[in-house]
Amino acid sequence: MDMNIYHMINWFFMFSFFGYLLECIVLTYEYRTPVVNRGFGHGPFCIIYGFGALGACLFLQPFASQTIKLYFATSIMATTMELVTAHLMIRFFGSFWWDYSHKWMNYKGIICFQSSVAWGFLGIFFFRFLNGFVHRMVGYISGSFEKWTALCLLAFYFCDFVYSFRAQLHKDSDSDEPVLGRLKIY
Repeated sequence: MDMNIYHMINWFFMFSFFGYLLECIVLTYEYRTPVVNRGFGHGPFCIIYGFGALGACLFLQPFASQTIKLYFATSIMATTMELVTAHLMIRFFGSFWWDYSHKWMNYKGIICFQSSVAWGFLGIFFFRFLNGFVHRMVGYISGSFEKWTALCLLAFYFCDFVYSFRAQLHKDSDSDEPVLGRLKIY
């Protein structure tokens, strides 16, 4: 399997897309109504999942064959990522895009026990199945198309991020009231 930079970019965005799908499915089930647009931007990507997959590969590989250690390491890493991401979003926008305040054992609605437990199982699923599956799927993209796919995804996300970031700053400057748990529920 060719592990060039374009492969890794496509791999990153596929995990970001799967994270977007996971968020939409879980929240649709939880709220009993369709939930869409769970990413920061307008595209179907939650890049925290791409970064989570990258972090898992870089830092959790030593635990991959030790299920119990992998479970706890993944729970800690993912919960920490949620905490850091929420604090960055609060710093920039005065709010964050999820709200666990209604869940048991939560910290300021940012992290909660239930999600931390789920992250551990997701980490095991990642190392046992999902990472290999995504690498194989990305491997089906042919050589020159792989490069253009990666470059187009980067360009799209960059433009989407800049547009969304500016729109959010403008939106937040129009209001003195921070908004928590920004969900688009239809």
